[in-house]
Amino acid sequence: MRLLKFLILIFCWCKPQLSTALTDEYDSLLRVEHQALVEPLKYIDLLSFETAASKAETTSDLFKKVLLARLYSFHGDVTLSKTTFESVFHQLPENNLWLRGYWMLHRSSLSLEEGELPQALKQIDHAIALFVRVNDLKMLVHARTSKAVLLLWQEDYELSIELLEAAYLMSKTSHIPEATLNYVYLGFAAYYTSMSIFDQAIKFAELAKDNVVNNGDVVNGLPIISLLCTTYERAHKLELANSCYDQLIDLSVSVKVPRFLFWAPAGKASVAIQQKNYSEALKLLYLSKSYLPDLAINPAHIVALYNNFGKTFLALNQPAQALEYLQSSEQLLQQYERPLNNRYKRNTLLLKAKSQEMKKDFVAANESLWLFIDLVEEAKLTTQQKLEQEARSKYESSQQEIKLQLAEEKLKNQQIELERLEKDAQLQMAYLVIGFLAFVSISIFTINQHKAFRKSQYRANTDALTGAPNRRYILDFVLKKLLDKEKLFAVAILDIDHFKRVNDQYGHDIGDQALIGFTHTLKKYLNNTECKFARFGGEEFLVVMPGYDVANATVLITGLCDFIRESTYTDLNISITSSAGVSQYIKGIQLNAILKQADQKLYEAKNTGRDKVCG
Repeated sequence: MRLLKFLILIFCWCKPQLSTALTDEYDSLLRVEHQALVEPLKYIDLLSFETAASKAETTSDLFKKVLLARLYSFHGDVTLSKTTFESVFHQLPENNLWLRGYWMLHRSSLSLEEGELPQALKQIDHAIALFVRVNDLKMLVHARTSKAVLLLWQEDYELSIELLEAAYLMSKTSHIPEATLNYVYLGFAAYYTSMSIFDQAIKFAELAKDNVVNNGDVVNGLPIISLLCTTYERAHKLELANSCYDQLIDLSVSVKVPRFLFWAPAGKASVAIQQKNYSEALKLLYLSKSYLPDLAINPAHIVALYNNFGKTFLALNQPAQALEYLQSSEQLLQQYERPLNNRYKRNTLLLKAKSQEMKKDFVAANESLWLFIDLVEEAKLTTQQKLEQEARSKYESSQQEIKLQLAEEKLKNQQIELERLEKDAQLQMAYLVIGFLAFVSISIFTINQHKAFRKSQYRANTDALTGAPNRRYILDFVLKKLLDKEKLFAVAILDIDHFKRVNDQYGHDIGDQALIGFTHTLKKYLNNTECKFARFGGEEFLVVMPGYDVANATVLITGLCDFIRESTYTDLNISITSSAGVSQYIKGIQLNAILKQADQKLYEAKNTGRDKVCG
């Protein structure tokens, strides 16, 4: 036992030394990066000149090109940033895993600004895998923290906090520099802001701000200050928020960064709206809008800006002007599909309904409200999951403090014990087993990470009640496997006829059994085909049929409905029927349009007697 304890302590001491050992070349490159983060404008000019003059493709030259692309993105020149990123990618050596990981890490941030969240997540996963292979814990902490922040955009709060906690503990036990720890602080601040636990969010954001101020890091400092301002605002600390936004404006002007000159007035306008100072809000909103022609901003931020215009004009009894901006929001939302679209669409539709009501266009207002209600129903599960995660986070935030403090205390005790062991003659023998212990530890860590990833993927893609694939899984399948490759396919939306009667007559337990049995029936019928299905919401199921046109799909779904009618369900052996609407993909048509056509055919089937298929 004493020997085992001794070996573990030796490993704890040696592991950080092994993990953080970069080559002298990479150390010098990261020193260049630090200088560029402090003086971004100077280094944009310097690196532009150096990379244009150099015809070589050394590691140093390629690194500087990636750094330049990153600085372009920070400055708001997304087109030039994207061009620089893409040009250097084809020059990166296949065997330079660290440099490829560095490219993936910072390209993912640009993808998010372009509104390409799935692409950003793919890139950050590549970065993580590459930094694992080169065993660079500092860059691994940075990459995993970046992924945790990206996951907040798709409301995957549980996996986000798991990554943040792991990154924090890794940074504390591996002697990671404070500059890298800032990314973890920023991630915690973003997470707790999303969870509405503002005291914790402010604590971490202020920690990060203090560090970047001490380091003079402008590139990371502006996003941290921006998040702190937003957190103050959402916590209703409006005076602090205003003061924070003023500081953000001053710093943005001094370093000439237009994107933050867009965000800061937009944030101050939101504060002014809460203070009911609508004339000031309108002035700030127009100022923020004036920067849009020269910037590529994540569409979500532009939708939020337009919706704030809508709120302000509504408060000023100007519904026509409000509707102009809300229609612009709707057009933006139609151009891209993201997990948070439901939330933005709900906000937009509610403001639109109020504007139409103020104009006394009650028919249009009623239509907007019904669309809003449909989105609320669609978001119920996500909202419930978020509320549950908020409740867990409020409890766990205090537990996390204790857990992190214990980890740091344990580390201190280990260091004391290691200092004693360094003087012991057994130290030489311990080195012989370090390699083995490192291998075992890393293997266990990798296996656990893989298991955790698979578990989280299964939870994210599976309906909790029926065990069927869920809406997220099926839409992702269509987008990646069919639409992106422009393959022929058809879809069918099935709805269980009179399902409400089952619940009313037999109770919700029997209703749940019916849904589970219905899932088994679909699985059995489609088992030997390439077709996929998912629970789409409530008693609706979506079937995707690769290679089918609408005629063949109608035949298949008609057979499925016959099979459903002939089967029995639940412990009571009840019978159920199903109506279905079928549509097919035509080149150039969007997924929403395909689903809408199938939905219209479903309603045609339901309105003409049910228990039938319309295609």
